[in-house]
Order: sequence, then C-alpha cells, then structure tokens
Amino acid sequence: MTTYIALLRGINVGGHRKLKMADLRAMFNNMGFKNVKTYIQSGNVVLEAVENDTDDLAKRIKRQIEETFGYDVPVIICTASDLKNILANIPFKKKEGWKRYITFLSHQPDKAQQEKLEAQSSSIEFFRVGDSVVYAHVDKQTDEKPLFSGSFIQKQLNIPATNRNLRTVNKLLKLAQNQ
Repeated sequence: MTTYIALLRGINVGGHRKLKMADLRAMFNNMGFKNVKTYIQSGNVVLEAVENDTDDLAKRIKRQIEETFGYDVPVIICTASDLKNILANIPFKKKEGWKRYITFLSHQPDKAQQEKLEAQSSSIEFFRVGDSVVYAHVDKQTDEKPLFSGSFIQKQLNIPATNRNLRTVNKLLKLAQNQ
C-alpha cells in the first residue's frame, strides 16, 4: 500500500461546501482506503491505497464526493515523498512578518503561464513555479493588498489548484510519515 495525501479544494471555506470531517473519513473508509486521517476542516486527507495512478485516484475520489455529498470538488493527490520534495524545494527563506504558501496544481502549467504568474511578483509578494506547485511568499504586515488569495493562482493559470500554508503542509507530511 502507498500513503497518499488528498487535497480537496474549497471545502468548508466561507460557509460553502460544508462537510464534516467525520463524514469525509467515513466516505474514504467506505471506498476501501486504509488508515484514513483528516487534518483541520479544509479538506486534507491522508490515506493508504493500493492504487498507483494518482490521476485515476483523484478522479475516483472526486466522483465519490459528488455522488455522496453533491459537491463538484477538485481533488489533487500527492505522496509523502512528493510532499517531502516540495518542502525541500521552497525557494523562499523564512522572513519575519511574511507567510509562505504552497499551491498544489492538478498539472504543470506551460512555460508562458509560469512566466506570466512569476512576473506578477512585487515588493509584497513573490511567486515561483515548481513541479506542479506554486510557491508564494506574502508580506502579512503591509497595508497594501496582495494579489494572492484563495483562488488567485487557479484563476491566473486556469488550472485546478488548492492552497495550503506551510504549517499545514508540514503537518500533512508528518501524518503521512506516521502511517
């Protein structure tokens, strides 16, 4: 069995797509997955599965969420090894007053999309595209309004995506490694 992390976009955000984590865990267990764990209320699921194709796994979970809860939710799947590599490649050093985010993408954007997004970096936020992720470093002490938001990168790249802060990604990796 392989340990996977399923990242669901837009669950329990702003009162929309409300979903209790106990219900989500039950759905994953009913699908035959093992050692299912959720982390916080925003759609983070660690599980074990025999599947080897992450795209098929994401489609299967997406379909089941729609059938069970009636929500059309983008699902992005990665492994603990993927998360470890993503964290190892963060291009920004920790900086007081700034927050680092990772946006997980359903697939790699093309070169033109990458360049367009990275060109929107400014003195209060920086964007770098990695391997099917975007790293964002945002000044949280400025009075200026950054471009970065829950849906900014998805809209810019026109690719299904979901954001997580660095603390959440680290916690998911720890949960996955303890499976």
